[in-house]
Amino acid sequence: MEIEAKFAVSDVATFQRLQAVEHVAGFSLSAHQVQQVQDTYLDTEERIILAHGYACRRRETESEVLITLKALGRAEGAIHRRKELEISLPTYASPQEWPDSAVRDLVLKMAAGDPLIPLFDLRQTRVFRRMRQGELLVAQLSLDNVRIIANRRKKGHFELEVELAPQGTANDMAAIIAYLQDDWNLRAEPCSKFERALSFLAEEEPGGDLLRPQERAICLQLSRRSDVYGRRAQGLLLLDEGIDPDETARRVDRTGRTVRRWLNSFREEGLAGFPHRVLREVQRVTPATLPGIPEQQGELMDLSGSGVAGGEQEEGALPGPEPQPLKALFKRYVTDRAHARQVASHAQDLFDALRPFHRVASKHRHLVDTAAMVHSIGMSPVSGRPGKAGHDLLLAHPPEELNEAERLMVALTTTLQGKQLTWKKVSKRVSEDPFGGLSKRSREEALALSALVRMADGLDYSQTQSTRLGRVAKKGDVVDIEVTGPYAAMDAARAQERSDLWQLLFGVQLGFRPAGVALELTPYPGDARSRDLTIDLTPEQLPERPSLSADDTMGEAACKTVSFHFQRMLYHEPGTRAGEDIEELHDMRVATRRMQAAFRVFGPYVDGRRLKSMRKGARRTRSKLGSVRDLDIFWEKTERYLKGLPPERQNDLMPLKEAWEAEREQAREAMLAYLDSGSYARFKERSLALLNTPEAWELRALTDKGEAVPHRVRHVVPAAVYEQAAAILAYDEWVNGPDISLKRLHRLRIAGKQLRYTLEFFKPVLAPQTADLIKQMKRLQDHLGDLQDAVVASELLRDFVTWGAWGHAKDKLESKGRREPIVVPDVAVYLADKQAELQKLIDGFPKVWAAFQGPEFRQMVAVVVAPL
Repeated sequence: MEIEAKFAVSDVATFQRLQAVEHVAGFSLSAHQVQQVQDTYLDTEERIILAHGYACRRRETESEVLITLKALGRAEGAIHRRKELEISLPTYASPQEWPDSAVRDLVLKMAAGDPLIPLFDLRQTRVFRRMRQGELLVAQLSLDNVRIIANRRKKGHFELEVELAPQGTANDMAAIIAYLQDDWNLRAEPCSKFERALSFLAEEEPGGDLLRPQERAICLQLSRRSDVYGRRAQGLLLLDEGIDPDETARRVDRTGRTVRRWLNSFREEGLAGFPHRVLREVQRVTPATLPGIPEQQGELMDLSGSGVAGGEQEEGALPGPEPQPLKALFKRYVTDRAHARQVASHAQDLFDALRPFHRVASKHRHLVDTAAMVHSIGMSPVSGRPGKAGHDLLLAHPPEELNEAERLMVALTTTLQGKQLTWKKVSKRVSEDPFGGLSKRSREEALALSALVRMADGLDYSQTQSTRLGRVAKKGDVVDIEVTGPYAAMDAARAQERSDLWQLLFGVQLGFRPAGVALELTPYPGDARSRDLTIDLTPEQLPERPSLSADDTMGEAACKTVSFHFQRMLYHEPGTRAGEDIEELHDMRVATRRMQAAFRVFGPYVDGRRLKSMRKGARRTRSKLGSVRDLDIFWEKTERYLKGLPPERQNDLMPLKEAWEAEREQAREAMLAYLDSGSYARFKERSLALLNTPEAWELRALTDKGEAVPHRVRHVVPAAVYEQAAAILAYDEWVNGPDISLKRLHRLRIAGKQLRYTLEFFKPVLAPQTADLIKQMKRLQDHLGDLQDAVVASELLRDFVTWGAWGHAKDKLESKGRREPIVVPDVAVYLADKQAELQKLIDGFPKVWAAFQGPEFRQMVAVVVAPL
């Protein structure tokens, strides 16, 4: 790992004066040594090495040729950290002829056979000197006169670099940086020489100001895809060339609104607008930090792009992070140990005093102490901003005492210690990699720990370590926290200011005040009404069923039932967003479907007006999830059909698959846009508030005349079950005979769902035979569900056979000038198979329906409700 500080030197006079100094920040400098350096940077024609986040340098000396592969690091102020690998050659040759090494393996994997060509040359006259403290080598200082040569154009500049030696510490580097900035007024240089040369090269290349060179290289790779992400990359490339959004939309077959959304997304978050899995498919080796993409510290990938979690390091990959004991990290990096220990002590006191509100597991109490100490590392002058140094340190050196989840939890706390926080900032930070890999529970606990550390840091704002917590008591809607000590007023005021995150998370206002001073608070001015993130501490394991009883009111039962499925919806949301397991989407959609069913079942017995927003949000969420899930179901059944074909016909439906993939990508993109929207966030927020307000679900138990209204489960459910069973039996005369209406069978399926869901909701208070009745209902539903799927699939296949596009696309295709039907005989064969399946299901329906025509069904219904 190369760690160096870089500064721009603005003029030759300053450059010459710096060569004459004998000491820097108290460190002595050795005699000058002058070196002429000749570098040529290499890449493929499409700059695939740059797209992977690397620079490949060829350095020629009198005796050898050095090939160096540098990961493009992210600057933090003046500090640059980069991993690099190097090999020596007697003379330059193509990568295939390089000796076996990590450099050769990585370059061959990235380039995939494409030849390396020169991008530009760098010529440097380097004056370097060693920096010592006594006999200890601390760093090397270099003064570089740099000349960039690209396509016969030249440009020069001066730089100063300080590279930390193995014996040097972060404190040494901090002192050097402070000296160069304060005494010499040097400006930190955030770009490497390679990046500055790329910018110079880009001045005469096609493209505009939208994409940086590395981003353009990545988009070139992505644009080869045939899905929505390929079109988005094509769109960004066109926008970078100066093409207006409407023309870009026409060329990539999207609407102008979609292209503008791509543009706005890119301006806000760079290439992070693309899913991480898509970017990983572009990069065949371990990704370094890319512009606008969250850094994946310590993660390795194989050629297929799948993560390598633990185990032996992949041959040819960059070295992994080095674990260190926490004690060693604190000893080396914490600069103000007294303040750090005081913040840790306050954080633990707050953890204990506020336990009824934050509900963080007791086993994680030690993490608040660790988070407070790591937070103090961020106060070092080496860090570019508070919290960043501690965050990077944890990711670069996994503490031996913490597991992976705990390390990420603490790292997250360090990033939330800056200025006043808003929901937008918190939501963005929590969703960034690598924190997206945490479970929902771990992310929520990390946020709670962050809030405690923020306030604990405020309690030692005076830096005197003299302030103490006194009595903590809840007074109405406020938790009153007494603070003692000579600087109590200053520290209490600061802690109050830094309670912003706590208020956002829990909605419970804290009042810090000096002992003997009355508590005076104004309402917290945060943005809780417009927040983009809902915090709900959910259990790591979901309960098996809601805890209903026969004596519950229907309002209580409704609240418990909807809460049960709402919790499941939230639990499966991260997996649905990730998209790696389609069952996560299935389970989340089932949860929203059950919520909708609950609103129908309980509708007459709850306050529909107050619950309208929740019901509407559940319906909208189910619809967005269903658009993707229905496509998954279609292709699952199509794959079963393909597996039944001979091997030589396994690819018969490739045109259909391509159209399906495009449609699914578009549907998934719309689903993710909805899940990221303020509308969905407000639905979750309002639902959580309603579920925590049981009285919102109750209707009056007496009429205005004093008449009793049936409102308890034991009064209402028997009649509801009988009524829904009767609704099913009413179809008997309409679904018998030779010409059965498919629409009528679909309505029967809906009626069957209603009874099945009612039985499932109230199963805890019904007879044990309820399970058998549910199985009978499920057999009817499954048969009618397969029949409906065959109807929908037949309609889709009919349209595809006619127009070669997904869905009802005739008008859309004709508007683009395409009027001729296409010839896809294999899809027509599949359509015929679906028609045969549909007829088989219709023929088999009477056998399934026979179970509902005799007295056994009615007797089973009576047995089920008998306990009530």
